[in-house]
Amino acid sequence: MDITVILPVFNERDNIRPLLSEIEQALAPIHRSYEIIAVDDGSRDGSAQLLEELAREKPNLNVVFLRQNFGQAAAFDAGFRHASGRIIVTMDSDLQNDPLDIPKMIRVLEEGSDFVSGWRKKRQDGFFLRTVPSRVANWLIRLVTKTKVHDLGCSLKVYRREITDELKLYGEMHRFIAVLVESFGARVAEVEVNHRPRHAGVSKYGILRTFKVLLDLITVWFMRGYNTKPIYLFGGAGVAMLGFSVLSSAYVLYEKFHNDVWVHKNPLFIISMIFGLVGVQFIGMGIIAELIIRTYYESQYKSSYSISRTLGFATRKCVEL
Repeated sequence: MDITVILPVFNERDNIRPLLSEIEQALAPIHRSYEIIAVDDGSRDGSAQLLEELAREKPNLNVVFLRQNFGQAAAFDAGFRHASGRIIVTMDSDLQNDPLDIPKMIRVLEEGSDFVSGWRKKRQDGFFLRTVPSRVANWLIRLVTKTKVHDLGCSLKVYRREITDELKLYGEMHRFIAVLVESFGARVAEVEVNHRPRHAGVSKYGILRTFKVLLDLITVWFMRGYNTKPIYLFGGAGVAMLGFSVLSSAYVLYEKFHNDVWVHKNPLFIISMIFGLVGVQFIGMGIIAELIIRTYYESQYKSSYSISRTLGFATRKCVEL
């Protein structure tokens, strides 16, 4: 199998059929074998039933049904685990991503990149509710992670298979895929892509997503710098606090014996004791985090979502052009 296209689907009944037709038209000229994996993320508008019908009509369509709405990151991850293509493509199911950009991105990938991210330079979204929060989130992520990718929230991405095999997504981590891929040492490229206005369905994004992204940004910052040695972060902070505690306690004793300032009259003594206790706690947290990280790497990966059933994978059907 050459190409796998992964589509997370959540209440997109009116967009699914035209999107599949557009993907087929976009991939036909490049003469590659391909499959489409639609991951139904707990839709309640009849999308799941439509996907069942389409899977019977289209030999290249496979469907994964999640038990409930786990989010886009979980849908992508489920698609990655079921993909068989050497090249993996992800995109939204709302028809705002243009499938005609896929061949161009595949060419860039095959010219020497491991991962190609789409850049919606001319967004076709609501300015205040979508574009502004997205730009703020992208700016913060670039500031903290030092990534050069402009549009971290664009779902239209192309990967080599070995990259998706390394990715483990949860929460809102799909927005940080480019950052995670860079942490693998992969070669990353960015391509301007067409972005279209939504004509059917309702956007699933809102201002609340921005706050979730900020929380996940803290996680990514920690994982990029301290995921294998958390003792460096917690232990370093703990040692610094203990150092302050020792120095301030020494100063309190100096004041006692040389200037006759009693301990109970010097608030610095209480402050030094607090810093000492917190420092010990931070070192303990570092040791516990170290043990947790080791357990994580030694244990078998368990997903953060649950699959109810799949369609089409048993026969591994694909379209050969």
